[in-house]
Parts: sequence; C-alpha cells; structure tokens
Amino acid sequence: MTAGHLRIRDFELIVALHEEGNMTQAANRLGITEPALSQQLKKIERRIQTHLFERGNGGVVTTGAGRAFVARAMEIVQAFRRAVHEAHETKHNEPHRLRIGISSFHPPHLIEMLGSVELRLYQNLSLEMVTAYSLDVLALVQRCDLDLALVTSPPPNAQITSVRVATNPFMIVVRKKHPLADRASVKLDEIVPYPWVFFNRNVHCHLHDFILKRAKAESGAVGIRHSVSQAEQAIPLLTDDQTLAWLTPAGAERVVHNGFKSIPLVDPHIRLDIHLVTLANNKSPLVSEYVRSFMKRIEEQRPPMQLQLPIGIGIDNSLRPWPIS
Repeated sequence: MTAGHLRIRDFELIVALHEEGNMTQAANRLGITEPALSQQLKKIERRIQTHLFERGNGGVVTTGAGRAFVARAMEIVQAFRRAVHEAHETKHNEPHRLRIGISSFHPPHLIEMLGSVELRLYQNLSLEMVTAYSLDVLALVQRCDLDLALVTSPPPNAQITSVRVATNPFMIVVRKKHPLADRASVKLDEIVPYPWVFFNRNVHCHLHDFILKRAKAESGAVGIRHSVSQAEQAIPLLTDDQTLAWLTPAGAERVVHNGFKSIPLVDPHIRLDIHLVTLANNKSPLVSEYVRSFMKRIEEQRPPMQLQLPIGIGIDNSLRPWPIS
C-alpha cells in the first residue's frame, strides 16, 4: 500500500515518533530496532525533501514543517485503519465491545469520561460498566471477565499492567470544635491519638491493613471506634469533639456541612492513587487504542484533576509499560 512515494508503514513511523518524542520508545511501539527506524526516517525525509524532526539528547522534537506533515499523516493512517476495520466488521458483522470495571466511589465526571472516549477506528464500539470494590474489580480483570478497570492502588502483580491516572490525599473530617479543626493539613502521628471512624476492611483489605500497620508504628495503638463503607454513614457517628473520620475527597465534599470540617492528610505513603489496569498479556489493539485515547483526555486536563476515589495509598507499584499493538 503506497501513498505517493510513501507507504502506510512510513506514515505510521512518523506518527509514532511524533507521539512518543523518543527514538527508542517509537521503535518499541513499531516493533523494529532503533537503527532501522533512524534509517527509514532518513529515507522518508529524503523522499519528501523536508526535515521533520530535530534530534537531541532528550529525544526528538517535531519541526514546524514536521507538525504540518504529521497532521496529514495521522489522517492517512486513521483512514487506512478505519477502512480495514470496517471491512472486517462488514465481513464478520461483529460489533466491538469493552467491559470496564469501576468502583462505586468514583466520581461521575470520571465515569462520564470513560464513556465519552471516541475511537475513530471502532465506530460501533459499545461499553459495559461493571461496579464493585476496587480489589473485586481487579479480580474480574485477572479472570478475563473485564477488559479494563479503574482500580485504587492495585497491589503489585506481575499479571497486571497499570498506568496511574491521578493521586489525591485522604480527607480527615472532624467537628469544628475538634482540637485539629484549625489545621490546614494534618499528619498521621497527629491523628493517631484520636478515635477513628474508619473504612471497613472489605472496601480494600490491602489499604486497610497497610494504614493500620503504619499508624501502629507511629504510636503502638489505634482506636477504631466505628467502621463504615459509605461516607454518609460517617458523619452521624461524629458525635463528640474527639472522634475523626477518614473520607475520600468526594465523600467529604458530599457529606460535610455546617459544624464539620475536612482536612487533607499529608503523608508520603498514604494517599489515594487510581490506576487504569488490564492484563499484562492483553494484546488487543482495541484495548491499546482505548487506553491511549483515555490517557490523552486525562493529559488534556492537566494540572491533575482532583479525582475523588475509594480509599487508597501509594503502595510502591512498579508500573509496567502499557502494551501497544
């Protein structure tokens, strides 16, 4: 397949190099060696008599002429792929479908973003959302019952590939006469002496145990007065000026009202992380394209959105590269 003096593969190379901004990463994405990519790029630039990229120690930067070329190259690549996919769809009459796991604690705007991703190559794509606690959703991914999932601080797992979407602190909620109420933020050792309204272990057993372990290391004892599963259950249990509640930002925003105050917990290890996960051996082009488009939407909203997520901490996950087909 050619377009002028260039093949579709040449346009794919230009697009990959522009999007990755790095020779090594672009070569890995294309499944070729870096020297082969460099050699082919030189041939392309000679053919069109235009310098498309500037090379440096930090990677490659698309030139002004290159950006104009890339815009058309993307259209050509997308049109070719769409034609191929539509031909296959017509032949097999099989609609594309993704099953995505989410937590009931995820904010509506994040779920709306998942549902609004548009893939030009998959015009008849349908999405099915499955709601459960984060670790239950993760188990469904491992059983291949889900294609993707948003999971709060997934434990390290060689079978899972993940990419971090955002991070937020916990909110500590107290009555306005609580000794900590005038603080702009609090640390773990400052809240350990007070009775807690804490989340149930079934919400996220790994996070539950990790937080208690760190808290006990700070003081030797933690006083959990009540255990809850929903933010709405916590506020009625704050009946005195000593008890405090652990809530997510979304939960605190939803339930905190006059007479109460929510304070961010500042801790290098305890935080709310959210990851988009799938199986490490998932080579589906549809999954890769969906992830790429979703993360592009996330990047367009930087600085980071204040995502309100189920309870999570920063377990030191080694984020594996996302499989790119």
